[in-house]
Amino acid sequence: MKVGIIVCGIVIALIVIGAADRYFKGKELRKKLALQFAGPVKNMMSAKRLASLGAYRDSLFSRIYDIDSITWNDLELDRVFAELNRTQSAVGEEYLYASLFRPEFSDNELTRRERLISLFSENEALRNEVLVALARLGKIRDVSLYQYLTSFEGVQSDGYFRHLIPILGYLGAVASAFLYPDKPTITIFLVIFAAGYSIVSYFKRKSEIEPYLRAMTFVSNWVGAVDTMSRSVRAKDTPLADELEVMRETARGFSSFRRGTYLLVSESAGDVAQLLLDYVRMLTHVDLIKFNRMCGILKEKKSDLERLFEDTGRIDMAMAIASYRAYRAGEWCLPELSQEDDAVLEFTDLTHPMIAGAVPNSLRAERSVLLTGSNASGKSTFLKTVAINALLAQTIHTVLGKAYKGKYYRILSSMALRDDLAAKESYYIVEIRSLKRILDAAEEEEPVLCFVDEVLRGTNTAERIAASGRILRYLAASGALCFAATHDLELTDYLRDCFEMKHFSETVTEESLTFDYTLKDGKATSRNAIRLLRLFGYPEEIVDQADRDAVAFLARNGGQEA
Repeated sequence: MKVGIIVCGIVIALIVIGAADRYFKGKELRKKLALQFAGPVKNMMSAKRLASLGAYRDSLFSRIYDIDSITWNDLELDRVFAELNRTQSAVGEEYLYASLFRPEFSDNELTRRERLISLFSENEALRNEVLVALARLGKIRDVSLYQYLTSFEGVQSDGYFRHLIPILGYLGAVASAFLYPDKPTITIFLVIFAAGYSIVSYFKRKSEIEPYLRAMTFVSNWVGAVDTMSRSVRAKDTPLADELEVMRETARGFSSFRRGTYLLVSESAGDVAQLLLDYVRMLTHVDLIKFNRMCGILKEKKSDLERLFEDTGRIDMAMAIASYRAYRAGEWCLPELSQEDDAVLEFTDLTHPMIAGAVPNSLRAERSVLLTGSNASGKSTFLKTVAINALLAQTIHTVLGKAYKGKYYRILSSMALRDDLAAKESYYIVEIRSLKRILDAAEEEEPVLCFVDEVLRGTNTAERIAASGRILRYLAASGALCFAATHDLELTDYLRDCFEMKHFSETVTEESLTFDYTLKDGKATSRNAIRLLRLFGYPEEIVDQADRDAVAFLARNGGQEA
């Protein structure tokens, strides 16, 4: 009797301790999320996790105006993604990543996204409820959640009989203890056999399905989060209520899946109750039996799961962008996008999202733009600033600047190229392949916005100027809006009828070289390559002679500066 009372007391104490722990953790989570919403966030994402994010993107149908790998790498969009990634769940993280590859070409989806972003920005009570629900889903390290969620068809069930063997052994031991109390050896043997078989077979199977166990626990928490969000939002009667109710109906189809999910994995490493449950799992295989049942349900409801993934991802992404806007308050604007043929690209005080204290620049580009300027003056950064913000306008409906107007563009670049050693291709071959894809895109119907840094830099001066001039003129004539940067000032005269000339410049003293990074009209009229050699301590005999040689070269070539 006393033993029973003690056991009941321990169980009740564990339940109370667990409930109190969840309450205080929830309270702390709400406080943390509220502070983080408009504050800085550090995203410590491993290279393996970053590489895994593409699974959901790859599952979507491919469109010709999606961002290709060259443009993604040119614009360093992995870094931009990390800056924007204020998502709370693995679903939102993979959805946001895929969305940055897929600029929209109409108002429909952007209007839908803006509705959610604005709702979370303006309604703090709603925002906090949804934030907590999403945060409890959490993220997954080093693997793609979407890939696991859609690959359960490949998981082979190991049946149920093998998991019943240890349970039969324990029952046999209990029966032996009652039937043969004077022969404890039989009972002990049955217990050792059952426990030994259970432990060995358990860890063998567990190692095979470990990632899937985590994914299934995530799905269960996910379904619960949808239910929590739906009830909270419905009570507040917001425009999100109808959308969440549809999600809730989908989630209800997983009710049998969700029951008993706590058997799969430990929720808290230091929890005494969970520690005891770990031993129960190992000795009885209750989690492996539950896994087989859950796996069958996921196979049947794959399409529902994919739909729920998209809906949850859209909400989490909208929350992340609302958070990013709050963090960058006063620095962003809503873009004005048009499908009219006569629309021009125009922006005011545009800045690069990854450069703290970036110098803003403004421009009205009624035709293509040719940038000149000395080394390190800001040409490449300006190209990336315009390209990245054009992409953000068509994906997260947010631009870093005071105003932005433009078309729905197909965005391509040819900037940060390098030799392809694996394909045994030189820099020049890589470059002409990269430029050819832009020329091909310019012949299609969609408006092209392209960015080219130092056209054909991989070849000799005479052929570079001749070929690059023809390529840029062809792009302008095709209707593409091209932003190109060059050191070849000969191109400014050749292209003045189809390109607008802009430049960056510097201030030079005997001991310093400073840049204002401000876009100016016309072509550049200065050079600094040799001055930089002097400032970096090169021998005077090299610098002085190089300066004289440059003056002589310019005199022979009509005074053009490069």
